Amino acid sequence: ITAALQFPQPPEEPKKAVVSTQSTGVAGILAFIYSDEGIKNGHNGFLTAMARYNTSDSSTTRGINWLQKHLDCCGIQNSADWRIEANKAKIWIQSHINDVPDSCCKRLRNQWNPTPGCGLGQALGNSEAIHNGGCYVNMVEWLQTYMPMMGVFCLVFLVFEMAVIVIVFVMRNQAEELTHPVRLN
Repeated sequence: ITAALQFPQPPEEPKKAVVSTQSTGVAGILAFIYSDEGIKNGHNGFLTAMARYNTSDSSTTRGINWLQKHLDCCGIQNSADWRIEANKAKIWIQSHINDVPDSCCKRLRNQWNPTPGCGLGQALGNSEAIHNGGCYVNMVEWLQTYMPMMGVFCLVFLVFEMAVIVIVFVMRNQAEELTHPVRLN
């Protein structure tokens, strides 16, 4: 605010404020409009990520592990996605036949990380040691729950930004009037 008051006509600041406000508004509107589109693309993205799981692309491996661990799930549709016949995790199944990643395992009480090696042999069928449900359904539920809230947050932030911009311009104009009073002859 003080920066706007010190410069009678800042050349770039109003443009930046308007662009920032427009970006926030667009983000809020897109969160509402494209939440269903994000759900559709999520399945294809997960398939692509599973195909690259356990490769040199460690960010993919970490991402899938994070999803499975935090959404209490395993695979896209279910834990059978990690089986050799499913042919989804192409690189993983070459060295882990009938295994699931440890991130599929249920955690014991008071334990954040599952026991190392708990996923060995667990892709054969329903097991009590792993989360058998798929991540896609959990991810869709998460998106349906939180995307509208993110849209509302962006729109509320947009209103706040607009109010701040108006206040800054009013204060700048008042400061200009005080430093350059109108003189009547």
